[in-house]
Amino acid sequence: MSALRSILLAFCVLVSASVADAHAAGFRVTFINPGGDGGFWGHVSKTMQAAAADFDIGLETLNADRRPYFMEQLLQERISRGNLPDYFVLVNELQEGGRLMQLLDEQPVETVFLLNTLTKSQYEVLNERVQSTIIGSITPNNEWAGYEMAQSLISFGTSGGADGSGLRMLALTGDDSTPAALDRQRGMEQAAADSGVDLLGAVPVNWNEDIAYERAKTFLSRTHVDAIWGANDAIALGAKRAAIELGMKPGENIAFAGLNWSKAGMEAVKNGQLTMTHGGHFFAGAWVIVMLYDYHNRPAPKSALDNVSFQMSAITRDNVNLFLERLGDQNWAKIDFLGFSQAMTGLSQYDFSATAILNAAKN
Repeated sequence: MSALRSILLAFCVLVSASVADAHAAGFRVTFINPGGDGGFWGHVSKTMQAAAADFDIGLETLNADRRPYFMEQLLQERISRGNLPDYFVLVNELQEGGRLMQLLDEQPVETVFLLNTLTKSQYEVLNERVQSTIIGSITPNNEWAGYEMAQSLISFGTSGGADGSGLRMLALTGDDSTPAALDRQRGMEQAAADSGVDLLGAVPVNWNEDIAYERAKTFLSRTHVDAIWGANDAIALGAKRAAIELGMKPGENIAFAGLNWSKAGMEAVKNGQLTMTHGGHFFAGAWVIVMLYDYHNRPAPKSALDNVSFQMSAITRDNVNLFLERLGDQNWAKIDFLGFSQAMTGLSQYDFSATAILNAAKN
């Protein structure tokens, strides 16, 4: 009987040690989300949640619901509650990131920037103590995405869908201060300049489908437009709706391009009404968890977390069926995000490509 008790005791100790080790390996993250549970920022949160579940990381998400200045209030309230997380994930939406970092001055927590990082001038005005708490960032190549989107519209024009010489293109942009919006617009403008496109204007619509619809309808009522570049899918779809109401035929006498890999955007690509939906960047929510896990489990003293820039990818009529098959259900929990971790796999560099995402989602 005493031998049995000894075996049971040893088993209990082993289980207790395993639980303690698992708990010790975990940590806590708070994400100040500029958006909410729906749309693009909803997908960012959901991929982040799926990855956090895989790594057994405690994740808290606070939504600003597209009220950028509300991010400050959310952060201030979270600091006031105490029991701070190990890491904050912040976004430099409308260049609010500098102010958020000032609120974190003297707080015992490290920060990583997601999708929109601090500009050089924002970073330089922070004191060295605050600068040292910023351990890295993960950002997509928005400039290249904007360029490829414009090129798809230009290709539409030269293929006979519209007059290829002097293509008349209207750009509906997100806003005039968020780094991602500015980079995306810069890429579009470069493509227009490279191809001699007649760029009719770059009109901010606050990332909003209804505003895009109104601005596009006003513009299309007044002048001839061959193509509309939308900074995201919602913008492109709003402009497309306006064109249809005015008797135009998307994919025939006017072209649209968007970005976000949204289900509606993919369906519009499939039926020929959008030349492409660029994107994949909402997976940055998962990638930041992967990177934080690897950083947290580095041996001390830790070097800074990497500043990772990754390429987004275009969904076109050539590949849209595959993307719909693998990602159309938007069930991010089916993806094993452990396979993207350097610490888990021994990989020497990150592969956050569309191919890697599709392979991970094929089961």
